[in-house]
Amino acid sequence: MSYQEIYQGLLAGIAQMSWVEALAVICAIVSVLCARANHVGVYPAGILGILFSIYIFVGEQYKLYPDAALNLYYLVMSIYGWYFWTRRGSEKNAKVESPTPITWCTPRELLIAALGFLVLWTGLYFWLHTYQINNVPLMDSFSSAMACVGMWLLAKRKIENWIALLIADAVDVGMFFVKKLILFCGLNIFYVIIAILGFLTWKKLYARQKQRAAHAPSRQSL
Repeated sequence: MSYQEIYQGLLAGIAQMSWVEALAVICAIVSVLCARANHVGVYPAGILGILFSIYIFVGEQYKLYPDAALNLYYLVMSIYGWYFWTRRGSEKNAKVESPTPITWCTPRELLIAALGFLVLWTGLYFWLHTYQINNVPLMDSFSSAMACVGMWLLAKRKIENWIALLIADAVDVGMFFVKKLILFCGLNIFYVIIAILGFLTWKKLYARQKQRAAHAPSRQSL
């Protein structure tokens, strides 16, 4: 595919975009930017984007029911994440709850994430390949399974979520390029960049959390 074809494909994708698709893209961009900034706005913006996407996928033009089903999972995880981020965290010896902090995965959580990915990848690949739902079942099932794990880790405010989402988005870039969906290819390149920046930002925020926690006892003793 030449640069001219890529450019024409990008223009065609923008020209053919409906207002619902535009809103879904805008909400998705706002959501990932909020996630990078560790802002809970990731979830209201994400939920709106998911609802717009489901509306698009179940329409007569596309009938992308597997993608709609995957977005239902994203919807559930977004509601769970919104609750978890704002309600679950609490400081020791404090009556008022504080937001859930950023943390690294424990070995047990990493094992659950790895096993969940393998089960999802195997199941999705078998489904897509057996029923010939699309022509890239290996890439589609891999990126979907990795994205599901990434959403779960994001909901639990784990730094590793960015690694999972980075891998999923990078695979999606190749998949959409193969399908010649240049607009979505470009969007996922943007997601890859945000995932890298998000990982670096969350590592810095985690370090600040540890510094504040280390100084908290000395402040309370004064």
